[in-house]
Amino acid sequence: MQAIEQTLERLNSITGIPLSLLDGEGHLLRTWPDTAAAAPRTEAGAAVIADFRLQKRDALHPLISFLDPGFLLGVAEIDPARYVLIGLVSPYVHSRADILAMVGDAIHPTQLQSYCDMLMKQPLVSLEKLKDLLCLLTALLGREVPEGNILFVDNVSSRKLGASLLDQSLFEQREEAEFHVPTDYETALCSAVEAGDRALLERSLFAPVRGRIGRMSANELRQQKYSFICMATLTSRAAIRGGLNAETAFSLSDLYCQRADLLTEVPLIQNLTFTMLMDFCSKVREVKKRSDTSPIIQNCLGYISVHLHEPITLEQLSRHCGLCTRSLSLRFREEMGMGIPEYIHREKLREAEYLLRHTEYSLSEITVYLNYPSQSYFTQIFKKYRGRTPQQFRDGR
Repeated sequence: MQAIEQTLERLNSITGIPLSLLDGEGHLLRTWPDTAAAAPRTEAGAAVIADFRLQKRDALHPLISFLDPGFLLGVAEIDPARYVLIGLVSPYVHSRADILAMVGDAIHPTQLQSYCDMLMKQPLVSLEKLKDLLCLLTALLGREVPEGNILFVDNVSSRKLGASLLDQSLFEQREEAEFHVPTDYETALCSAVEAGDRALLERSLFAPVRGRIGRMSANELRQQKYSFICMATLTSRAAIRGGLNAETAFSLSDLYCQRADLLTEVPLIQNLTFTMLMDFCSKVREVKKRSDTSPIIQNCLGYISVHLHEPITLEQLSRHCGLCTRSLSLRFREEMGMGIPEYIHREKLREAEYLLRHTEYSLSEITVYLNYPSQSYFTQIFKKYRGRTPQQFRDGR
């Protein structure tokens, strides 16, 4: 046991990627880095182990799972009583809101802050690199596992079968018509993504269009996969033109194509197409929001995002941005339309709304996570900016 823990500690030290050691029931034994921030709830660990067994995996057949919104988790069995988790990792940078949406129910609220910080600072890892890491890990543990033995699953898309609006209207009309879809249709979709305009994208997707997608295969499933790859190529280039970092766009496209490759039902691929288009569009929109600000204010916003759950003083921000406090305050208000304290409150309350909607965390737990001095102060701030108390928001009043 000690030798295994030393191996995992060294692997984490070299790669910077979080590792966890669980028993056969999902209870946490150790984490690397050695901090409570990496600790999943027992029920989350148990779900991971149960899925590993459901997929008929074993010590010679590791598992990689895709988890919305764009994370990967590797699982390797040491023996039936011990399992190693690699991750969460991702091939592209996520916002704190993305991370919160992923781990909100899996991590205790008192640990969410440090866990989000850890994931935002760790290295980017593609699916291929994660497979290499699993092969290296199993080799270090004394067994050779070929890359072909590693199963990649996408449970997210499988759970969404039948839930997409595309299942109702999109693509069927393209296949039933006689002529090819006009290029104006593709141009409209790409223009919406390039502009980061979700409303325009939805209108373009569901606008009546005569025509069919070019027949690339007699097999319907293969036809949809080919069409998906074409759309991923067009969309990623449109996103780059819209300002999204090229490496981020390519990594996102690769991950979506890898997900599509796993699917075995046409409606699932149609659903994933819609998800991919909206995801690219949202990321371009975020970039455009940031691009409207100067490099100094972008730097300031980045610092706030990383340290959102810590006490942030104007003096700290001033030193980080290289401006005196007065100049930074004036410039921030000019570009953002609000003062720094108000911006920080609004960012915190965005996360509060997510926790209130999607988790059962108490108001006191959310208060601690958001680093407010008291629950009454948190309630006061929430009501000031949202017009109702946190409990009223949770109750839908």
